[in-house]
Amino acid sequence: MKKIILVYLLSIVSSCHSQEKDKIGEKTKDKSKPYKIEIPINSKTMQTHTTEKFDIERYFKNRNETVGNYEYISSDGASIMETDIEGNTFFKSTTAKNSIFTFHKEYYKNGVLKTSWQTFKNDGFIKGKKYEYDEKGKLIKVEDYDLPFKYTWEQLKKYTEQELKIDLIKDEIGITNNYNDKSWNISFKGNYKNVWGIYDITLDGETGEVLKVIKIIGKEGEVEIIYEKK
Repeated sequence: MKKIILVYLLSIVSSCHSQEKDKIGEKTKDKSKPYKIEIPINSKTMQTHTTEKFDIERYFKNRNETVGNYEYISSDGASIMETDIEGNTFFKSTTAKNSIFTFHKEYYKNGVLKTSWQTFKNDGFIKGKKYEYDEKGKLIKVEDYDLPFKYTWEQLKKYTEQELKIDLIKDEIGITNNYNDKSWNISFKGNYKNVWGIYDITLDGETGEVLKVIKIIGKEGEVEIIYEKK
């Protein structure tokens, strides 16, 4: 499915994280269907219509037929990737220079903006609001993905930088969250309590309390439970 290239491949951290989930039967709830995050559309505080359109002509002119996308660097240093699905749906992902967030946009066949949102890195948790428009550009849905978490991204960022000593731009790290049990998950390569390794840490999404720490060992992705709240 080379046409569906919305994000780049995860690093070894995410790969090992997936193996760890398979091996110990971790949470398998559907994260793609968060609940109670849709918010009323307020015409006084929101831009309720968009005129943004995807440049279809330029895309097909520059599209790499081998990989099925168009990648380039903008004048301000942002990395941009565009792709499509059978010419019926278009996608654009933009990561500003030295940024830890990627902006994603999906467009209708006529080029009108359909959905916009941002994620940590290329495919981590969704940060803030996700907007959806109809084919005429009218805003029809807004979801706030921050709402379920009292322990905010800003607090989590402070934890990763100060407690785990992680450089969010340079180091190998993946951060996701789960709306069903309101938890944060950090997968990274680095030191935990002065021991180097590949780790997976789960934090309570309301209090920030560490719920579980797993170290991934061996080439097959075996896991060692370092800590688990009882």
